[in-house]
Amino acid sequence: MIDNITYNDFVNKVHSSSDIIKVISAYVPLKKRGHNYWGCCPFHQEKTPSFSVVPDEGFFYCFGCHTGGNVFKFLSLVENISYGDAIKLQAERLNIPIPQKKKSDREIEHENNIKNLYRIHEMAQAFFHNCLTKTSYGKPGLLYLKKRGINNDIINLFHLGFAPPGWDKLSSAFIKRGINENLLLQVGLIVKKKTSGYYDRFRERIIIPIKDEKGRTVGFGARLIKDGQPKYLNSPETLLFNKRNLLFGLNESKKYIRQYDYAIIVEGYMDAIALASHNIANSVASLGTAFTAEQCKKILRYTSNIYFCYDGDSAGQNATLRALSIARGQHAAVKVILLPDGSKDPDEFLQKHDAAAFNKLIDNAVSFIDFHLHYIMQNIDYTSLEGKLKAVSFILPILSSIDNLVESNAYAVKVSQTLGIDETDLRNELQKYRKHSNQSSAPSNFQISQTINSAGDSAAIKAGRHIITRIWQEPDVLDYILATTPINEFENKQHREILTFLTEQIHNNNFINDITASEKLSDDSYTELSRCLVEKKNTNESKLLDDYLKIIHRAHLEKSYLEHSLRADELERSGDDRFQQELIKIQRIRKEMDGVK
Repeated sequence: MIDNITYNDFVNKVHSSSDIIKVISAYVPLKKRGHNYWGCCPFHQEKTPSFSVVPDEGFFYCFGCHTGGNVFKFLSLVENISYGDAIKLQAERLNIPIPQKKKSDREIEHENNIKNLYRIHEMAQAFFHNCLTKTSYGKPGLLYLKKRGINNDIINLFHLGFAPPGWDKLSSAFIKRGINENLLLQVGLIVKKKTSGYYDRFRERIIIPIKDEKGRTVGFGARLIKDGQPKYLNSPETLLFNKRNLLFGLNESKKYIRQYDYAIIVEGYMDAIALASHNIANSVASLGTAFTAEQCKKILRYTSNIYFCYDGDSAGQNATLRALSIARGQHAAVKVILLPDGSKDPDEFLQKHDAAAFNKLIDNAVSFIDFHLHYIMQNIDYTSLEGKLKAVSFILPILSSIDNLVESNAYAVKVSQTLGIDETDLRNELQKYRKHSNQSSAPSNFQISQTINSAGDSAAIKAGRHIITRIWQEPDVLDYILATTPINEFENKQHREILTFLTEQIHNNNFINDITASEKLSDDSYTELSRCLVEKKNTNESKLLDDYLKIIHRAHLEKSYLEHSLRADELERSGDDRFQQELIKIQRIRKEMDGVK
């Protein structure tokens, strides 16, 4: 049985054996500048490097998206895995044995059940594939696939299969081989009858195995080859099959996505298969469901550039709008591949055209803004006054979301020309929209008053970072700092949490490093600690520790002064005599402030 000491020793061994520069350089090109290494952040779009690594402290921090942490935190983010799994991943890369925890009977039973579910999916995949390629049952399926231009190489690549006719071909074969009916029910291969007994879920359909990122079959899609409904049928949600977290074809396409540095997202698996059959190998399908943040994060592990090519109908366009919003929310660079009129989806387009024609569509993919303009032109009659107002209302939030001023101005010109709207009027409406949005998200008057001295707050935060870094590097200075400036005087919430953590660790004679910090601190505070240690290496400030402590103390007094002043005004207006007590407190604070120079 693994104990805490054994596990901590394991983590420390992996940590001490890990070179943070070497690990991060495998994902991000870094250049040394001063004490730090710099590169473009892998977690958001940028052209000027704001991602910094300090090797001697073992931390990274991005000054653009404010993401930070140690080597394990980086791996967990870039690989989209848990912190614990990041430690294990790095251990595997370093060939360090992972200590095994003794499992409970319940855990062993759960693991065995999961293994059985994977095994049944593999067996079912082989059953359907053999039925397609080696039996007379599969002839209609082969004919259908050949007609759609899907050759044997693609059939074998995706392990395509065919579900034979009849109600119990698969279930009878599997039960004879000793497979428990409950397991077949769990994975959705059979369905319980209303009376008694079972029947096969998939019959006389092309079978498309759906695999996870590691290439393990976790479910099936099925396409009817005759007239009837539903045309497509998927496995039900199971322990293994959750459409929100899966992208069809990612196990095969991920290497090409990374190689070409962009991914094509289509709706259905037949679209992705059609693209692959035309040697367009960097595509995945969102399984006909709405594109999710979980799916987006998987793509971002391989590229930050996403091209959407959903169906050309109204439902497909609306799905594209939602997908663009989700992808931009995850800091992806997005474009849209527009299908010409008459083509419902990529599969249908490629039945009429060759790969070169589709590659031209890729080359002509439109931007986020241009797709919204395209949507307006397709769905809104902007020739009328009512239509223009509707179009402007639709496009203003999109224009407002553009941070780059040059880009924003260029699109304002384009939108005004496209919609036939006076450019000055559009800019005025955009300015009003931005002002209204800022007011809607602004804090209350009291909150604004509390932060009236923004320069002081900024100085206090900088001072707090310097003090935290000083304690991290010289723990012996902690008692002097606390005797001079109590933790509650630090205005920043994360700074108070970090200082509390450092105090507990030092007073208990516990070791301080990025591992213990990651275990004890909240995510926000751990990120702020990363910034403190990374930012310190880039400052040339020569102020002494006492100067920073005075800044913290004065900022605390200024905040108290403001709070009591507001309280006194409120009490005086309401005729409450207690305002005089507040005035006495204000005078005392004012006197103390005068003494802090």
